[in-house]
Order: sequence, then C-alpha cells, then structure tokens
Amino acid sequence: MSPKTLRTIIAIFLFVHAIGHGQGLVASLGLFNSDTWHVRSWLFDSLLGEKGSRILATILMIVCILGFLATAFSFLGIGIPHESWRTLAIVFAIPSTLSLIFYWNAFSQLFNKIGAIGVNGWILIGLLIMNWPSEAELGF
Repeated sequence: MSPKTLRTIIAIFLFVHAIGHGQGLVASLGLFNSDTWHVRSWLFDSLLGEKGSRILATILMIVCILGFLATAFSFLGIGIPHESWRTLAIVFAIPSTLSLIFYWNAFSQLFNKIGAIGVNGWILIGLLIMNWPSEAELGF
C-alpha cells in the first residue's frame, strides 16, 4: 500500500471516529432516545443518578469528539504538529473506550460499536504496542 493511501485511510478513520461519538452526544443531550439508543449507564446511573450520568456522558462524548478531531488534524499536520498525533490518539482512545464500556447503548448500531472498538484497538495495540504504522510507512 502506498504511503499516500495509508495516510488517507488513517485520516478518514480518525475523522469518522470523532464524528461517530456524535451519536453519543445526541443521546446524552436527549435529542433522541429509544429502548436501544440511550445513555443509561449500568454503573453511573446508580452512582451519580440519571442526571449526573447524563452530564458525565455529555462531557465524555465532547472530549472524544474534540480529541479525535485534534488527532486527525495533527495527523494531517493542520494546526497541531504532526509529531503529536500518536500521543493524542492514544490519550483519547482511553475515554473513547470508557464511553463504550459504560455507555454501550449511546451508539446506535452494533456496527458502530464494533467499528469504534476496532479503531480504539488499532490505536492502543497498533500504535502503543506494535508502533505501527511507522513514519516511514506513512511517507514522512
């Protein structure tokens, strides 16, 4: 795979991952709720109450959206130094994973949930453990 193709794929995944957390934000703001799409948390509803849990979900989703947008822009070298993208990706994969664990139904479709797990897995395993992709593979 050419470096340009790899860069394009990674940039798209980072942007889509950021936008995907918008589903959780929509649910946490109460703009749409159903039996299968909501921000009820199996842990935080009992600890913080429904309102506190909803506030936490909203904060978590905003952090993930802004964090992955920053990661994508950093990856592309727009506004944030390119050298920061790996660190940003790893840092923001943590709240993203927590949002999936604690607010599973904030994401509307199983496909979206599995995709988010896949992106977070790539970030945490690929970047943190395997150091893939290398800067050389990306053409930098």
